[in-house]
Amino acid sequence: MVHQGCVYGSEEEFLATALPFIENGLASGEPVLAATTRANIALLRDALGPRSDLLSCVESISFGFRPPERLIALDHYWREQVSLTDSRWIRVLAEPIWEGRSKREIAAWTYMESSFTVLFAHTNLWMVCPYDSRLMPHQIIADSMRTHPELVQGEQVRASHAYVHPTAFIQQRMASPGPSLPADPMGGRFTAADLVSVRDQAKSYAHRLSLPRSRALDLVFAVNEIASNVVLHSSGTGSVWFWTEEEELICEVTDDAHRSNALNPFAGRPPALNERGRGLWLVRQLCDRVHIGSVEGRTVVRIHLRIHD
Repeated sequence: MVHQGCVYGSEEEFLATALPFIENGLASGEPVLAATTRANIALLRDALGPRSDLLSCVESISFGFRPPERLIALDHYWREQVSLTDSRWIRVLAEPIWEGRSKREIAAWTYMESSFTVLFAHTNLWMVCPYDSRLMPHQIIADSMRTHPELVQGEQVRASHAYVHPTAFIQQRMASPGPSLPADPMGGRFTAADLVSVRDQAKSYAHRLSLPRSRALDLVFAVNEIASNVVLHSSGTGSVWFWTEEEELICEVTDDAHRSNALNPFAGRPPALNERGRGLWLVRQLCDRVHIGSVEGRTVVRIHLRIHD
């Protein structure tokens, strides 16, 4: 995978980077998708003229409003195109959605931007992610240089000296799971005999928060998948806790097993074409954020779901 960031401050700067990326792809017979703003799509179509029919376009908001929706959309697009062509690259101009986001939502999107490089490492995706400096706060622009290995301006590509590997970035910027819990979490310890109870607790907590049925089912599936992994593939015992922080429902599942090596924080990447689906990848698709960490040698998985859409 190639993952590049692009900061632009005018229509001319946007086109100076986006057009060569798109035109070179079209000239090579590669699939090209532009997921950007309506205004930028119009700019691209006007600049391309008759060749615009060869470009697939979608407004960013339709390419995934929540981080897991963006992961799903990108994975689906890659799988669809790779089944139709043997092109060297599958190109995506993917402009993130930042306007109107809360601090927690910005953190979740930044986490996703950093994670792309690892989650899709096995693919032949070439992504350029534009950031409009006229609209974005300084911190978002600065983070774009930390979450993308390369930066592109026009046709000039350079390594981002501020880039931080996703594992280190998450350790630095995201709240790490720890032994301390809120004063009144719901949950407790579980064994193989308690999986039905774990699902019931998830359902009950979702009902307490008046979550829509679809989101309640997302929570039940995600919690069951993580707890089942503990039961079937590890120690067989652990603990599960539910609580809320601001506008998020948080569930933390701890595995009692002590490991010499911590579980990969990016476990649950999209399965390769010749692999069967993986439970943790489905969990990532359902939750706004999935954080896998280690506390005193024990694996801790913390999932975040927005309470209100």
